[in-house]
Amino acid sequence: MADDKKPKIDLKSRLQKMGGPGAATPPPPVAGLNLPGPPPPQRPGYAPGSPPSVPPPSGIPRPMISSPAPALDPNNPLAAVAQPFKHPAPSRPAPVAAAQPQRIEIDEGAVQQARSGARRQGLIIGLILAAALGGIGWIGGGASQQGSDRAKGVKDAHELAGDLTKAKASLDQMKQAVTDGGKSIIGDRKFPADLQQKLAGMNVDFSGDKLFGRRFSGVPADTTSALFDFITRVAALNQKKDLIVSLLSKLAKPITEELARPAGQSPIALIGIVDKNTGDTGLLLAPLVTPILPDAQGGVPDKLTFTNPRGAGNVVLPRLSGDKIPKDGAAITVIPSSFDKVCPSPVKGQITQLMTSMNSLIDDINGLPGGDTDPNVKPGLNDTAGKLIDSLNKVN
Repeated sequence: MADDKKPKIDLKSRLQKMGGPGAATPPPPVAGLNLPGPPPPQRPGYAPGSPPSVPPPSGIPRPMISSPAPALDPNNPLAAVAQPFKHPAPSRPAPVAAAQPQRIEIDEGAVQQARSGARRQGLIIGLILAAALGGIGWIGGGASQQGSDRAKGVKDAHELAGDLTKAKASLDQMKQAVTDGGKSIIGDRKFPADLQQKLAGMNVDFSGDKLFGRRFSGVPADTTSALFDFITRVAALNQKKDLIVSLLSKLAKPITEELARPAGQSPIALIGIVDKNTGDTGLLLAPLVTPILPDAQGGVPDKLTFTNPRGAGNVVLPRLSGDKIPKDGAAITVIPSSFDKVCPSPVKGQITQLMTSMNSLIDDINGLPGGDTDPNVKPGLNDTAGKLIDSLNKVN
């Protein structure tokens, strides 16, 4: 047989000699590096400078690197595995060209932009810190300011209550003076000569300047609204008082003369003229030169002197006393009350205006009847002032 004639090969022994499987393989050296290893172990009797002692051989045989291993049969299937390991040739580093000097250029715009950005960033940080510190200060200062505003609000409220007390006293004085004047005119039929002087020296001192610079901290909203309404009404009341003073000055004489006559009796001041020239067209009215008083001696005279309605001068005509009109004409007296209803005299109209203003002023101070139940009727200024005083004194 051909297979029996081939020599038998001890693969295990040969692999151990060649560094194959089963043999310790040292790590390959790293090219270009010469790293120091750990110092050899010291043995007793070792002196510095002497060659290191060789350790005793271990039980594992070293590979024979100095002598090449015999070539294997190419037909052997383990020939590729059993080839000895060949270290690669160390690679030489590529030559490095000498470093050339380089010029570094700096963009001045970029530098300025960087500096500007740094300044802006620092400014922003500073503003943030200032705002934070300011916020802390504002919280503390705001609490202190609120306390100060509240204290001033309490003080102002009490001062306003004091001003309202004085205004209320002025309202009472004005009401009393006008009430007494009205009683003198209506009840006693006597002109109140001192009323004009009294009212001229009176004034309800509570205008808008009382609220200037005031703090309303702690004052109820309805109280504040009532204060503004009170100021408006007081201004209207003072204007009405000034009108009464003006009328008293203007109407002193006609009122005195009117009150000197008995009540309900007015002088005869007008006559009607009938003559041949009037015909069917009616009669003419003319004023008497001298009015006839109701209590005049002898009553109405037989001849009446009047201002000529057709021209200048005065004319005298007999009073009509019979059924027939005289040939030259006659004069007929006009009843004062009937004429006043049709054409009231300016003086009497002014007297009526005076009495109406006096009554209205008293109603503004006292309030109208039914004002407590009717929401459309405002309470009197006197009552309003009292409620405001109580509300402002309660502010604390």
